[in-house]
Amino acid sequence: MSQRERASANGISHRRVVLNGRNGRAQRDINAPSRLAAIDIGSNSIHMVIARIMSGGHFEIVDRAKEMVGLGRGTLVHGYLSDQVFEAGFKALATFTQLARREGAEPILAVATSSIREASNGGDFVLRAWEELGLRVDVITGLEEARLVFEGARHSIDFRGQRPIVVDVGGGSVEIIQGVGPRIEWQESLKLGVARLTDRFISSDPPRKNEIAKLRAHLKRKLKPAFRKARRTAPTMMVGTSGTLLNLTAMTAAMHDGRVPETLHNHVLRLDDLRELTAQILEQSAEERADLPGLDRRRVDLIAAGAVLTEVVFEGFEMEEMRACEWGLREGVILDFLARFPSYAETIERLPDIRRRSVLEMAQRFEANGEHGPQVARLALRLFDATRSVHGYGRSERETLEFAALLHDVGLHVSHRRHHYHSQYLIGYSEILRGFTPEEIQEIAALARFHKGALPKLSSPEMGELSSSARERVMGLAAILRVADALDRSHHGIVRSIRVGRSGSRIIVGLDAAGRDAELELWAAERKSDLWEKIFRIPMEFRLTKSSRHRLRRRAAFSRSGYAAHPA
Repeated sequence: MSQRERASANGISHRRVVLNGRNGRAQRDINAPSRLAAIDIGSNSIHMVIARIMSGGHFEIVDRAKEMVGLGRGTLVHGYLSDQVFEAGFKALATFTQLARREGAEPILAVATSSIREASNGGDFVLRAWEELGLRVDVITGLEEARLVFEGARHSIDFRGQRPIVVDVGGGSVEIIQGVGPRIEWQESLKLGVARLTDRFISSDPPRKNEIAKLRAHLKRKLKPAFRKARRTAPTMMVGTSGTLLNLTAMTAAMHDGRVPETLHNHVLRLDDLRELTAQILEQSAEERADLPGLDRRRVDLIAAGAVLTEVVFEGFEMEEMRACEWGLREGVILDFLARFPSYAETIERLPDIRRRSVLEMAQRFEANGEHGPQVARLALRLFDATRSVHGYGRSERETLEFAALLHDVGLHVSHRRHHYHSQYLIGYSEILRGFTPEEIQEIAALARFHKGALPKLSSPEMGELSSSARERVMGLAAILRVADALDRSHHGIVRSIRVGRSGSRIIVGLDAAGRDAELELWAAERKSDLWEKIFRIPMEFRLTKSSRHRLRRRAAFSRSGYAAHPA
């Protein structure tokens, strides 16, 4: 029986994923582990991620596992882990520890939150983990939990130029962190987790109106100081982590689109949608709620308190929307550990833009064909800038084009044949890219798909998940990317630079090949400019620049005279 089958037999959800990497150089003097694991012993669930440290400072998350144990049910009210809950939690922890060690993870970084922190026999749980499993469990404070949650979120959501407020809803506590860019301005940890609230306020099914009224009044009273602080620091965006907020995001998405997205990362939860969903949840029994699309059935009895809490948070912070973040405490634990490595800190300092950093990490992770990607990106941006009056695109489209150019050949990691299809899949589903909305990722993936092969159409199935405006952008940017890719057809950087001008109704692209033979590039560019002409209705003509033709003639003359011409 495989590890995954054993975990499934124990009721543990378990999946293998690839998330991200880190660049770095100075690691020779560090005794870096090959793999590490992070386990979060929470009040609702016990979660684990396993990260593999790779050469060059990269890491990838290779395993995820989760078990809904419910350590907080009853514990947060009575202050004691029942024998049943204690054993269920320890069994899940033992299974995760075994999985991690079989994966070669060392160290295993385990942290425990509200339930273990508040239970009178929480110390017994920690001691047993040490004596029987050899596992050290750090019982962290609420403020430390908040710091680690923010650490995970800021490496996953683009906080540049923002004053983000990050909300993490657990079973026992709620963490609220106000940031200024990547820096924490203030943070709170409040005993308002959904398991605690459900045990204290909701005893009917469906909840009675007076129960919900008391719950709302309690939440507003306890959250009032945080709301007051936020008015002084004026947050510009709200970010939500944790299972409760992700479930609510999934449910509103399903309510509108009829399906739950593949990934919820960077999806927007809007207040109007939340209010509609909350009203529906509060009218239904647990049995009826279990059939709501997007709801994890194991949260069916907690989601009512979670929905009311989230609605109060929206209203108190005067926010109309919240971005879902799939990174939180566990990723924060990993990042906190790796931050002790100088090479990691150096990478963050050198590339503070998480979007660009994750693109470069993905290109390196999949060995995206050496210098070809950067060369295509340089040529694409030159062509983009020089033809701005034709296409009318702005800075965001320019960035999308550059990122697609850098990643268009990652599919070669799978196979040369149909590698443009492989590129689309890897970009769209590998979960390495961070700081992007789901649609932005799908745009980059679609551009990689159409950098070669059949011309894209608005009706192309590969663009099925995109909005109509995004499809039109992909069509126009693909026209530029296809030409830029053709201008490095040999993958040898023959075309050193290009000069773009206008002659009547034609775009003239001059190729500076520094005296090298660029016939292959000229031929390929002429063939792959068809989409450009179809979209923008302006013919594109390619020529060698005068200096390039002159150097080529000199080189040919040297060759005929018996002298070897020096390569440029």
